[in-house]
Amino acid sequence: MVDSGKTSDAKAMDVVNGKGDMVDVVTAISQTELAMETMVTVRDRVISAYEEIMRMPI
Repeated sequence: MVDSGKTSDAKAMDVVNGKGDMVDVVTAISQTELAMETMVTVRDRVISAYEEIMRMPI
């Protein structure tokens, strides 16, 4: 995920410097957003599973 964020930053800087394509920037940002949403979903499911385990009687 960090790599996709760095890629989007690099592509945005390329556009600012006149070397990049806006479509590449939008694509990179979309990929970063998707990776972030996936990470948040996984985190939420892990927390939910942990809470479920903690509620189980011993």
